[in-house]
Amino acid sequence: MEQIKSLGRWTLAALVLVVIAVPAASAALPEVGRCVKVAKGTGAYKGGACVTHATGGGGSYEWMPVTGTEKQAFAGSGSSPIITTAGHTTLTCVTGNYSGEWTGPKNASVQIELQGCTNSASQGCQTTPVQPTEIRGVVEAEIGFIKSEAPGISVGFDLKPQPPSTALATYECGNLGELNRIEGSVIAKILPINRMTTSTSLTYKVSKATGQQVPESFEGGPKDTLSTTFMNGVESSTGESALKMFDYVGTNTNPLEIKAKEL
Repeated sequence: MEQIKSLGRWTLAALVLVVIAVPAASAALPEVGRCVKVAKGTGAYKGGACVTHATGGGGSYEWMPVTGTEKQAFAGSGSSPIITTAGHTTLTCVTGNYSGEWTGPKNASVQIELQGCTNSASQGCQTTPVQPTEIRGVVEAEIGFIKSEAPGISVGFDLKPQPPSTALATYECGNLGELNRIEGSVIAKILPINRMTTSTSLTYKVSKATGQQVPESFEGGPKDTLSTTFMNGVESSTGESALKMFDYVGTNTNPLEIKAKEL
């Protein structure tokens, strides 16, 4: 009888360990990396996406998250970026260009360039007079879950200021010499996920009903949206902003994967 009780205790302990271990195994997700083919029977995964674990670790693929020592660059562009701000003028641009480099499994350094920008008063808007109607910024990016559970797992790409700056970009419109500041951060849905590819797409969406960014945060996280501070002489006013951009398509220098699940 004592042997049965002891066996029961060991079984319960094993189940507890399994319950604890499962979240730990996927706690790092989502992350950017490469699914690399290795000698048969030496890898942790079967299949070229490194999503499904091989029984007993006898697979042919191994997952390698991006490290800061690699050169994993990307670039892309989207059409008609529009930044609306409650109670203020709308910023409309022709093209939005990104270029950058993954600096780790969740992070990237990004240069943004909005071209052909004007405000609601048809004034050209630019970061510096040297590049008319062009707004530029050097920012950071982070990936995180918009939705972590199936069905409909989705991952976001979050642009935010690069410290010590608190702005994504600054710009002036016309010849007023007054710098407006785009602050806060903005999340786009990034695709594809769970497969190796050189292609990337970003969707910056704004709700037609509310005019608010979709999504406004990572799953379970704090509100993570834009605002713009407008200068008028010594006076300033700030409003909540939202970014909409169409048809963003990017290319990685090397095939990479955004892994968002493990089986």
